[in-house]
Amino acid sequence: MNLFPIKLSFIILFFTCIIFSAYAQQKGQLRGWVKDAVTRDGIPLTSIILSNQKTGLQVKGLQTDSTGNFTIDELPDGTFKCKISYIGYQTVVKDSVSIYEGNRSINLGEIYLTTGKGSLLSEVVITAQQVNTKIGLSKKKFSVDQSLVSKGGSAADLLQNIPTVLVDGAGNVSLRGSSNVNVLIDGKPSLIGGGNITQLLQSLPASSIESIELVTNPSAKYDAEGESGILNIVLKKNKKAGFIGTAEATAGTRNNYNANAGLSFQNKKVNIYGNYSYRYSTTRSNGHQNITFLNPTDSLTFSNETFPSQTINKGHTLKGGMDYYLAEKTVLSFSGSYNNLKTNRNEVLNIDQLNASGLPLQLSLNNNQSTGQGNNYDLNLDFSKTFNRPGEELVLSTGYAHGVNDNQMSLTSGVYNINGRAIQSPPETLYNESDNGNRYYNIKADFTLPIGPTGKIETGYRSQIRLDDRKQQVYHFSDANGYRPDYPFNNRFNSKNQIHALYFNYFNQIKNFSYQIGLRAEAASQTAIIEGYNAANLPTTIPVKVVNNRIYPSITLSQTFKKEQQLQFSYSRRVTRPTMRNLNPIVDISDPVNYDTGNPELKPEDIHLFELAYNKQWKSITLTSGLYYRQTNNLIRHIESSPVNGVITTISENISHAYTSGLELIGHFSLLKGWDFTANTNIYQNKTAAAPEYGIAQSSGWSWNTNITNNLTIGRDISLQVRGDYHAPDKIGPDRNLAIYGIDAGAKLNVWHNSGTITLNGRDVFNTRKWSFLRESNALLLDFERRTIGARASLTFSYRFGTNTFRSKKIEHSTELKEG
Repeated sequence: MNLFPIKLSFIILFFTCIIFSAYAQQKGQLRGWVKDAVTRDGIPLTSIILSNQKTGLQVKGLQTDSTGNFTIDELPDGTFKCKISYIGYQTVVKDSVSIYEGNRSINLGEIYLTTGKGSLLSEVVITAQQVNTKIGLSKKKFSVDQSLVSKGGSAADLLQNIPTVLVDGAGNVSLRGSSNVNVLIDGKPSLIGGGNITQLLQSLPASSIESIELVTNPSAKYDAEGESGILNIVLKKNKKAGFIGTAEATAGTRNNYNANAGLSFQNKKVNIYGNYSYRYSTTRSNGHQNITFLNPTDSLTFSNETFPSQTINKGHTLKGGMDYYLAEKTVLSFSGSYNNLKTNRNEVLNIDQLNASGLPLQLSLNNNQSTGQGNNYDLNLDFSKTFNRPGEELVLSTGYAHGVNDNQMSLTSGVYNINGRAIQSPPETLYNESDNGNRYYNIKADFTLPIGPTGKIETGYRSQIRLDDRKQQVYHFSDANGYRPDYPFNNRFNSKNQIHALYFNYFNQIKNFSYQIGLRAEAASQTAIIEGYNAANLPTTIPVKVVNNRIYPSITLSQTFKKEQQLQFSYSRRVTRPTMRNLNPIVDISDPVNYDTGNPELKPEDIHLFELAYNKQWKSITLTSGLYYRQTNNLIRHIESSPVNGVITTISENISHAYTSGLELIGHFSLLKGWDFTANTNIYQNKTAAAPEYGIAQSSGWSWNTNITNNLTIGRDISLQVRGDYHAPDKIGPDRNLAIYGIDAGAKLNVWHNSGTITLNGRDVFNTRKWSFLRESNALLLDFERRTIGARASLTFSYRFGTNTFRSKKIEHSTELKEG
């Protein structure tokens, strides 16, 4: 794809917009700052409509900038009515705004909006309720306190209840048909579970999470990593003045337990907070993997495997911090977190190897036991200064994280049938010990400078460096030979992953039209040294180096119309870089019939993402829709090899290109008093190019997914919630994923004058959710299915206490993503 015309048009548009804005003239002027009434944060893209007080005709209209500020210029003399509205908030109307000679510059000051009827997962309470949902065209934020069906669960359970997000049976997160999502914790990568996203989401209690943020087409201000965007998990942090405390305990079926406690204190000078979570989870799983070899080199034609298992996780999570006001508009913040995770997994593998007639060649019973322990902590220091000029801000951040994860696995194999005859063979055990150490450094600086009445410049720098040291030692044990090392699987993988970035954004408004253009330059490199052994058991050293230096442009054009309507177009270039597991050529042997290995020759994916979004609000209905198109070059996919001694090897390879296009709809409906529901539907098509060298034909397929969350309030103290989801079959490369569907339900009762709540819920009530797919290549057919079951039902008690005696200041929460 020739990007030169796009870059040239981008540069011309940039300078044209700056020149045009320089000629802006003003007569009368009206300005103000729109904020959230609870959090005191500015609300971007709020609709401002100015109409004649007498005639009712619209005079001017625009939307607030990314900080919530607005300025209306060139106003004639007269008396006006100013209407301020945003989806999910109650509309505010300012009457009798008069402009005349001697009073042509009016400042409405800070205008606070409170939540309206259009909020997702809403709940009737006596105290002021937080805004549960902010569904903008650029960013969607979901406050999760009112998600009854995920109460007492994990972060993975919680994500299943977020519109547009899918979590399969293996814990893989996908968004808009892609599993390449950049998942962050408080705006940064996490080292929990060694950075393994699946393990992270299973170990993190839902009770420790404050909100989930989705940015499907981020601007140049944010990391370019992630094919389908950014998913940011914001952990709880105090935002209320006074002394506040919370406590929560959960008991679930199948030995699942959670506990959470938090304390905080805030006055005019300081905000101190701490939160502790404990999670004990028992997860049972079962499934099968049936392989048919299309071109067998011997009599082995079928390999059928079942793998019932039980996994027990014990996790402690501690987070604390302090915000201190050095001056009226200067805040110094320190925060830290600690996570301890212990895992114990017991899996039984039944492997039947059959000939073309379905008769047994070899039947074996294998027991796979693994234990793991990880300790991770991170420390962060943030400095934030706002200036007298509204919207001018400087934020400096630095962070350090360290993690250690040790895992031991023993795979005991016993063959009990050969060629249809029962035998008694002595068992043989394979031991695998791995030690992983990780360090992560982060430095970031962001500066926002207002330009003219409605414009602004955002610029900044970020460096991220991650160091990994992974060791693996494999031994065989048998009664006849004792312990002996398996040299080809012993290795040490020492890697360094670094990204250094500069970005520049320019934003401005012309009446009801706004635009933002930006450039991000990233210098990224992944280097590693692999120390291992060759087939002759001689020491070898393999260097790995992947360099990825690119420019990532972004552009956003937005137009506000009458009757609460808004249209937005956006484009961004993005990247998905290979993980170190993708690059590491040392074989993972945890599955005795399907080995997994990395590929040091992998290239990063190059992604171009286009989106056209539309917002419309009626009295009782809010609709957000989006058309999107994504082109991915150098697509990374898993490829299976032909079998060797009944074992296949899976390796990552690049496929030339793939395309995804789709339509996404999110609607919130408040049609009857006490009942509202949110519905989300995503319809998309995947096209993947052929890769004859890997036996992959060109593929194309349509799919769709939908979910509905119903909320019902009965009186003032009872809330009910029912959620259903369905993900239709889809085709991605060589894989054909089968349908996934399920229903969750929850109920809540307020007690003790709203100081306490009792929540009862059930997840996957009818036991229908399972992850299954079919994979086809020239070498084999693979039929896979896994069903995972955690707590089917849980009971949670929550208690809140404390006093609210101070007037709070606005604390800058740097863990949230600021997307205009």
